[in-house]
Amino acid sequence: MRLKTFSADTMNEAMALVKEHFGEDAIIVSTQSGEDGIGVRITAAIDQIEDEFEYEEDHYDEAYDDPVEIITDALLNNGVPPQISDELISAAEELSMDDPILALAGALDRYFAFTPMPLGTADKPILLVGMPGAGKTVTIAKLATRIVMQKQAVRVITTDTVRAGGFAQLEAFTKILKLNLISAGTPGELRAAVAGAEGRGHILIDCPGGNPFDNDDIDRQARLIKAVDADVVLVMAGGIDPMEAAEIAGIYRELGARRLLLTRLDMTRRFGSYLSAAALTGLQMTDVGIGPSVADGLRPMNPVTLARLLLPKSVVESFDDEQQTARGAYG
Repeated sequence: MRLKTFSADTMNEAMALVKEHFGEDAIIVSTQSGEDGIGVRITAAIDQIEDEFEYEEDHYDEAYDDPVEIITDALLNNGVPPQISDELISAAEELSMDDPILALAGALDRYFAFTPMPLGTADKPILLVGMPGAGKTVTIAKLATRIVMQKQAVRVITTDTVRAGGFAQLEAFTKILKLNLISAGTPGELRAAVAGAEGRGHILIDCPGGNPFDNDDIDRQARLIKAVDADVVLVMAGGIDPMEAAEIAGIYRELGARRLLLTRLDMTRRFGSYLSAAALTGLQMTDVGIGPSVADGLRPMNPVTLARLLLPKSVVESFDDEQQTARGAYG
């Protein structure tokens, strides 16, 4: 087995380098952002023993010979709206790759924006918004835990002062991390809380959940969002109706959201809503919640990981020598 890491500005360019050096038989071992979050780094492998590759090739179903057909079926099974599927299929056809994982990943990279949560700097507060029960409070706890584990300072602010148990739930997490939870129930209190926390590390803000189809709820969230200059992240649970997800994402996009964080990945089997929400609004795909664990319950999303999630497990295992598939790693 020969390993090599390829660096490029985009996922498509990096995969082209992999194909150029290792050919169609290359196996993607890992993907990650380049230095300082710029560009893409792909570690690929090639099995230099001819017989072993032919043995692996015999194990996938002949019905899956055409990668475009595999991708088409996968997008249909995930409930991806036709207008998005057509774009992805067309992009995959242009890439002309035998591996459906690489072909779909390249198409996704062309169609969507993938950006990790900006926790490397404390330039702006991170403010989470979304519907009730989407997982905002737990996500705040996960982000705070990640920052603390990196031995960096963080201030946590909650504006959820009305919901029964809202403050207490987050306070329980912050106490474990030995952090003081700051309460700010109004836009003015939020401005003051952020001003008092500036220059003292990262700032995480938990907004109360609201009904995006209720004008009063939306106005309440809009006032909080406009009160501070923050990086607004929409938190959305997986598995909802694709068109409704896009409509909800569009509403929050107008309120200032620029990133989309998917939760409950461990309980989601169809990702049409995720693609629909991002594609029809231009929201950037960021981290995903993979389970209840606060210490390691968030992972970054990238084109290869998303491709593996969309494709059937049997196909992924056939085209990837790694025993750990995306569903296993995120389950």
